[in-house]
Amino acid sequence: MLALAGCADAASEPAAFDEERLSEAAIEAIRAYHAQWEALDFDAIAAHHSPDFEYVFFDQVLEADAFPAILSEQWMQGVARYSIDESEFRPLVLSPSEVHVTVAVEDDTVYEDGSTAQTEGVMSYLLTLDKEWKVRRIHHSGPPPGDLYEGTSPAAARP
Repeated sequence: MLALAGCADAASEPAAFDEERLSEAAIEAIRAYHAQWEALDFDAIAAHHSPDFEYVFFDQVLEADAFPAILSEQWMQGVARYSIDESEFRPLVLSPSEVHVTVAVEDDTVYEDGSTAQTEGVMSYLLTLDKEWKVRRIHHSGPPPGDLYEGTSPAAARP
């Protein structure tokens, strides 16, 4: 009887998964997502989002439907060049289809009028796997980035 109970316990345990492989895949998905930001390709950025995507930007919560317009009409309006530097990726595999990744970021924005903005902080991503990795949640934290915190570029904030 004891032998049968041991077999039943082993059979009911979830299958093991490769945390290192899942972590690396999630990090690569974030790098690909950031590349779309650097390319200023708003449609490609949105394509990386899950249907229930949310972006927590300091004290604002932006949902999937509102995000493309906020991105193109406010945050990235007048942007000529954008770059993001990543460091200290810290993945946490929650399941074979969910990975949470925290990453330190520094970004640099150059506007069409020559003005610039720099921010630094931490981004936390929740990625879900459904045939490909999708960004489900982003939490952006760090020092408030001046006029960008209000959702306008430095150029748009000027009279």
